[in-house]
Amino acid sequence: MIMNDRLAIAERIPHHAQKELMPIFKARIHKLSSGLDVSVQLGVTDNDFANAEVQGSDSEFFIELIRREMGLAPRNLSEIEVDDNIKAFVSGINVRRQSIEFEIGPVSMNVKSEIAREALIAQLCDGKNIPTDRVAQTYCIQEGTPILVRITSINPERRQIEAWISDDQVSRFEQWRRERTHRIIAVGGSHDKLQEAIRFSKVERDIIQIEKLSFTANSLVCKLGTDAPGIIAKIGRYLS
Repeated sequence: MIMNDRLAIAERIPHHAQKELMPIFKARIHKLSSGLDVSVQLGVTDNDFANAEVQGSDSEFFIELIRREMGLAPRNLSEIEVDDNIKAFVSGINVRRQSIEFEIGPVSMNVKSEIAREALIAQLCDGKNIPTDRVAQTYCIQEGTPILVRITSINPERRQIEAWISDDQVSRFEQWRRERTHRIIAVGGSHDKLQEAIRFSKVERDIIQIEKLSFTANSLVCKLGTDAPGIIAKIGRYLS
């Protein structure tokens, strides 16, 4: 039986870099589909999430591969339930509301989603009264950063979603703190281009590891005491 499915993928491809990044993303998808009876047509939603139309007898198996490797993104509220753990992308730090806003897929074009400060300080600050922007800075939470969230409230009438940080994400943040290293989050470019920029800027000795967070987000693990602003300035010349 030939199956035909449309799905949204939990990876973002920023509008300004789609010409450069789409060929790389297509190659990644082609590698996943190698040897399978599937044809895949890729696109990007208006809020920069990758989407795909999948056809073929191996569609179900291929979609499961996508779910495991990248994650699937909800297209509408009916695909989300309270207590779901979902891969999200930070869209901003709302200083006025003291919350972290995020997007989880095409559904986010019509729904407001956020993590309230009360959740942040309960999970990450032992209940201490710390401003949201300081919490975000401490844990490298910035626009474009992927984070795992646990849905705590869905209000279809107000078209609002509230969430806490997932337990797995909290564990990752705690591990980062224990490592006692500096981290620089690079968002919006490919892993290969970032590696190239690091080589050209000659900062390899300051960087211990490049940790992939998503298709377009990477964490540079730097030695303690590294001049992070200096690293950013040097690398940035080759990423613009």
